[in-house]
Parts: sequence; structure tokens; C-alpha cells
Amino acid sequence: MIPDIIDGKYEVLQEIGSGGMAHVYKAISIGSRKVVAVKMLKEEYLNDQEFLRRFEREARASLALSHDNIVRAFGVGTHDNIPYIVLEYVEGKTLKELIHSSPRGHLSVQQSISICSQVLDALSYAHAHGIVHRDVKPQNVIVTARGRAKLADFGIAREMTTTTVTFSGKNVIGSVQYISPEQAQGLPATAESDIYSAGVSLYEMLTGSVPFNGDTTVATALMHISNQPKPPKELNPQIPPALNDIVLRAMEKDPAMRYASAKLMRGDLIRALSHPNGTFARDRTSREQKAPGRRMSLSVYAWISISVFTPILVIFVAYLGFVNQWCAGSEPDVTQAAASPVTENVVYAAVEAVQPTPSSGTAPTVTGFRLDDALRVLHVAGYENIYVSMAYATDSSRTGTIVAQRYSADDSDKQAPVYLTLLLESHGKYKADVSFLLDIEEADSTVQMVYRTSNTENIDYSVILYETVRTKESMVSISATVYSNDPATRTLYLLVNGEEVRSQDAKFSE
Repeated sequence: MIPDIIDGKYEVLQEIGSGGMAHVYKAISIGSRKVVAVKMLKEEYLNDQEFLRRFEREARASLALSHDNIVRAFGVGTHDNIPYIVLEYVEGKTLKELIHSSPRGHLSVQQSISICSQVLDALSYAHAHGIVHRDVKPQNVIVTARGRAKLADFGIAREMTTTTVTFSGKNVIGSVQYISPEQAQGLPATAESDIYSAGVSLYEMLTGSVPFNGDTTVATALMHISNQPKPPKELNPQIPPALNDIVLRAMEKDPAMRYASAKLMRGDLIRALSHPNGTFARDRTSREQKAPGRRMSLSVYAWISISVFTPILVIFVAYLGFVNQWCAGSEPDVTQAAASPVTENVVYAAVEAVQPTPSSGTAPTVTGFRLDDALRVLHVAGYENIYVSMAYATDSSRTGTIVAQRYSADDSDKQAPVYLTLLLESHGKYKADVSFLLDIEEADSTVQMVYRTSNTENIDYSVILYETVRTKESMVSISATVYSNDPATRTLYLLVNGEEVRSQDAKFSE
């Protein structure tokens, strides 16, 4: 029987799902009038200690995680001695439903990469917080109408430090069509187990079918242990070779042969957009393979090296940064981007073509200033939203200075963006390939790729890596090769008409 009011706090609108151990209701919080989802344990499991533990684990895991690609939990409680979890209400379809409703019987390559990348973002966040999901599958991923994917159902999630093996006989923990070989053998699940399941889910997105489907649960589990999957490209010839390799690598039987982290797999997925015929996923497998029994000794040597050389390296990098700033007169860690072949070209104007845009007289003019000086002047004047883009010239007396500035139509509005152009001799030597997938919902939308930073005086500003105007279209790929003067990891943001719509971390290397 569906309750009308849960715990005196939530007015039930309708039942929206009923899983293995719980009912899920769409409800309105009586206090805040916010629409939520309330997940209640089924009454028949109230005396089942295993189901009670699973429900408690889901509540604990969900409350510990706050990420855009994870269904959030707002609280827990009991109603007539029945435990419940209050969850974020997500309007959309499960990934399983999305695959089945596709006219082609499977999703497009771009849509598959977009959804899988978001699932991997969620897993990366969960793993960083010590939680293994253990049941990653399309049924546990909700996709909104705008393409946002959210990972749900941490009912069998477990902390990474837990070593208890819960496999006994035929009781396999996890959905058998997506289970990793080690879980099927009754071994503890790890982050690599989630990566395997994400690989199986990606396989299904691209082909419309799962790689293993035996006559019985046990038969399917054994296939995960001993059978090699048919390459997805054989089922769908439209799959690029690089993406085919990524799926097969994620589904390696040996966890050590899979991606070492969800973040690495996501990076290869993004790279596959601009290098569809690349062999990077296949080649990296052999390079990252470790000899059995040597992980601990290698780890010890690594820690010794880090302890000895890190202080020296820090001093050396700091010295180089000082010399670079003193010589060039600009912030040492400014990052730039050049467009990759899959997007329209980004052409930075030569210095002679960059002309300063004067203000109406109410706002300060900072052309000719060094970056730090320009930031200080604008900050003192009360301007907060400062954006800096780069122009390049190898031989100019204006190198290291602001060569153009632009205010909004009303430059007296100090909350409006201020755009500066900084002249540099060249971009940095460290680079990262970055790609975002998004929907452009309005015609003539301004799309910007930025990162946020501050100078030594803690004045905040944003660096524009990419800017273009795009028409209304779906599943647009915005890709760039991003450069930096140091091998740092930065969070990059994609803005559409000034609003943040995507973000990802980029690791810079030579």
C-alpha cells in the first residue's frame, strides 16, 4: 500500500519504481516544497539482516558523496519502523531504457562517450572517497533530457578498506551480466571492478547487447571469468578502432591490465574523439603492465625517490618560475590552448592586429600594464569578473603586457565581465588534450573554455582557453590541445553564454 505521508514530512505523489529491496516514491517535502525521491525498504525485508545492512550502506555511501553525476542523498529516517532514504529526484530515463528506446538499437558513439565519461567522473569521485560501487550497470544510471548522467543505487557499495568476501555458492554480489571476473570468483571488489562494469555498460551502449549472456546466472558468471568478449566493432562497424580498444582494455580479465583509474579511462575516451584511429589504449596496456610480485618493492623505491628528490624539484621549479616571471613579465603558470583538428580553428591575432578598446571614461584603462598591475587596478576599482585571453608575438616591445581590454556595454556595472588580452611570446611546453560534449540550446551562443586562478595578491581571474560562437545543435564536441608552463592538474570549465555547463580536470605533461 502506497503511503500518503511519509514520516509526517513527505507528501507522496506517486510510486516511480520498485526494485529488489525497496519502493521508490516521488514526493514533495512538506517543509521546503521541494520534489524529492523517497526510497523505502520493502516490509518483507525488515527482518532480513543482510538487506538491512545493504540499505544502511546505501544511505551511508550516498550521504558521503556529493557530485553532479551521483544521485544525491538529503537525509534518512524511519516511517512506521521502515527505514527510508531521501534522494534527489532526477527526471529522466535509465540508461537501459535509453538504449532500448534508440531507433538503432544502440547509442551513437558521441552519446556513448558522453554518458560513460560522466559515469567515470562519478566513479572517480566515489573511489577518491574510498567507496566502490560494485553494481555499475545501465539500470543504475539515470540520464536527463539534457544528457546529464547520474549514477544511482549504492545499495551494495562498500568501503575500499573492507575485506569481507560476501560471495558464497551461487550468491553473486552484483548484477551478473555486468559483474567483474574477480567478483564472480568471490574475491573482494576494487576500483578496477567498477571499471570493468563500466566497460561492459559502454559495450552495451555501443552495440545494444551485453558481451556475455548465458542460459543461467552461473553460466554467465563463468563466461566473465573464462571467455573473451567479441570485439564490439564486430557488432557495430561504426565504432572507431580507438574506442574498440578502450572497451576491451576496460574488460581485461586481469584487473592489473585494466585502466588503473576511472580518470585514466575517461581521459582515453575524450582522446578518442579527436584521435579515433589511435592505438593509445592498446599500446598503453603493455607499458603499464607490472611484473607479478614486484608492486611492493617498486612502491618502496618510488617513495624513497619522492622523499629525496621532491624538495630539490620544488626548489628548482620555483627558481624557474621566478626567472620566467622576471624575464617575461607575466604570470608563470598562464595556460593557453590551440584548437585540435576536430574543431574549428582558433586563430590568435598577431599583436599588430590587437587594438585596445577604451572605456567610456568611468572604468580604468589598463592597456600597456603588466598583468599583475592590471589586475590590481581593476580589483581596487571594484571589478570582480576578470577574464584574460592570450595573443602571441615573438618580437615585440609589448610582450608581457595587456594589449587590449573590453568591457560590457555598461562599463559602470562592476559585476559584468571585463576582458583583457595578454601578449606572450609563445605558449607553454606542457599540454593536455581536452574535449567536452554538450548541447547548444540557443542560436548564436558564446562558448568559452576557461580555468580559474589567482595571482600572488589573491586577486581572482579566469583564463580563456577557447572562445567561439555556435549555432543551436545537439551533441557538439568542443576539443582543444591546452598548453601550460608547468605540469599541473587544472580544473577546466566550459561556459555557454557565461554559465558553467561542464567541467573536467586536465593533467598537463610533455
